[in-house]
Amino acid sequence: MTDKEIRQKAASRLAASSGSCVSLIVFLFAVLTFLALCEATIYLSIRDTAYGGLYDLGRLTQSRSVLAFWVIKTLMELALMTPLSNLVRRQFIDVARGRRMNDTRQYITAHAFKYYSRAFYSSFIHNLIKFFAAVPGMISLYGIYYWSYVTRINDLTLRGLFVLTVCVGFTVVWIGLLVRYYISLALTPYIMALNPRTNVFDACDLSVRLMDGQHIRYIKFVAYFLLYLPLVLLIYPIMGIYPYYKISYTLLIDELLGDFSNDKMPGMIKRWRKYR
Repeated sequence: MTDKEIRQKAASRLAASSGSCVSLIVFLFAVLTFLALCEATIYLSIRDTAYGGLYDLGRLTQSRSVLAFWVIKTLMELALMTPLSNLVRRQFIDVARGRRMNDTRQYITAHAFKYYSRAFYSSFIHNLIKFFAAVPGMISLYGIYYWSYVTRINDLTLRGLFVLTVCVGFTVVWIGLLVRYYISLALTPYIMALNPRTNVFDACDLSVRLMDGQHIRYIKFVAYFLLYLPLVLLIYPIMGIYPYYKISYTLLIDELLGDFSNDKMPGMIKRWRKYR
């Protein structure tokens, strides 16, 4: 299908399952609201105590306790959000393919611990690969920071100016390569959602191979939806725009996966119902 045909099919799928899509958006908002309330509760509880400095981001690189607090807090939030975002992704796959969401929801509920633990593990490894890929760029960014801010321009030696120039050039090139690599990994979460038993490293490798030569199409497809950003600022249009984007995106992923878009979940649900 062309991108236009994908968007047309997504619009028809959205019209047929509008109620289910709205319920998914409400669910996402509820989770985000819960996290925001937890964050506000923690902040207000320790703001006037000796631990109030933990929210001082200026001390993030200076204090080990502040760094440890933010690392632990971030991991806990990811541990909550990752499985839930995986669940929403899985449900939008069902909507995009015209299947019943209730079947998948019942199966996931019955195997909640195993499903969510696998979802968290695969997402953690996926993001860890992205993080390690970004490390050289982070080092070069620190080089720019050090030689342009810590070391004043007037104090730059010829060697320092050379290093600063190299860091700037390397950072620009690495950001371009990093964006390309991140796009190459875009299929990984969907490969894992279609077959939760897949090895996450194999899923990453398959994603990179299938995305070869598809980067421009991917960028154009996602860029089209940037036209809707002004409407998103009005809040209420999100109820229609976000599901439309997710269904369209899922159909694009199906198109890119090709013969590898075989969904294992219906078979898993069928076997579960047979032997439960």
